[in-house]
Amino acid sequence: MKKRFVLLAAVFLLMGALPFLSLADRNEIVEESQPSEQSKLTSKPERAQETYFVILNQADGKVVKMEEKEFLYGALAYEMPPYFETEALKAQAVATYTHFARRRQNELESPDPKLKGAHFSADLSKGQYYLSESQRRQKWGGSYEEYMQKIRTVCDSVYGQVLTDAQGNLIDAAYHAISGGATENAKDVFGTDLPYLQAVASPGDMYAPDYLTDISFSASEFIRRLKTINSKLQVSSTPSQDIKKIDRTPSGTVRTIQIGNQTFTGAQIRTAFSLRSANFEIEAEDDTFTFYVRGYGHGVGLSQYGALSMAQDGADYREILYHYYTGTTLKKR
Repeated sequence: MKKRFVLLAAVFLLMGALPFLSLADRNEIVEESQPSEQSKLTSKPERAQETYFVILNQADGKVVKMEEKEFLYGALAYEMPPYFETEALKAQAVATYTHFARRRQNELESPDPKLKGAHFSADLSKGQYYLSESQRRQKWGGSYEEYMQKIRTVCDSVYGQVLTDAQGNLIDAAYHAISGGATENAKDVFGTDLPYLQAVASPGDMYAPDYLTDISFSASEFIRRLKTINSKLQVSSTPSQDIKKIDRTPSGTVRTIQIGNQTFTGAQIRTAFSLRSANFEIEAEDDTFTFYVRGYGHGVGLSQYGALSMAQDGADYREILYHYYTGTTLKKR
């Protein structure tokens, strides 16, 4: 017996209702920045004299001090492929710089002793947040010089530019790889309502590589993974009949899903089944459960493939940033 839970036309209706700026090889985009725990703080703009980032290397416990530009080169190389459109790369560079500048500011104002004076921590040996020169050379091979020149040019052109909110504070510049066709409200995903992280249409994402993916599990594995979330789960002799109710955000992400006698969040399901996003449908047939997943990441803020699509249509980086970060202002530190 086949039972399929289909996401209705909400995403496409939303695309018509939300503002969209109309302008004339799969890559590893692995990072998704999201609001920090301190996002509710009202803080002063970052100190202008801070021109470096201090990182606690998780690999060896050492503290590394890095000039801002050098960090931005490696961070952009980590976040987005250098063969993307220049304006998309600029938008990502500004979002990345704003994200880490805010993390630095929060740490300077409320230091965490575990960071040993650093602004944040990362496993640099694994290329987390930042790719070193050797890591870039290994990744890009014979294209290193060409790609590095493009990265430098992009970063130098927007260096020092940050996004601020209506009060002049650095924003939490969340970003992700691919939306489900429209981005998400921060409140729906993270529980915190931020006026600059509101849902907007992002139809270009639907043309991204692997926009729609699927993964299947046997009924026994499906139940086993659910019980790692909640051991009190009880299902019937026909598990395919136990998926009872799915509550979604307007953009399509699963808020909650009732299975058997328990209710799970979309984020819990995403983690338990290693899904690319929480924007999914489930098809149950015989002894198999298949997830059909839209997008990649949490869906909040700038969509990297959406930015690429806008750049291909002629948008510059300012238009891209203002589209995904509602009501913000681009400023030079």
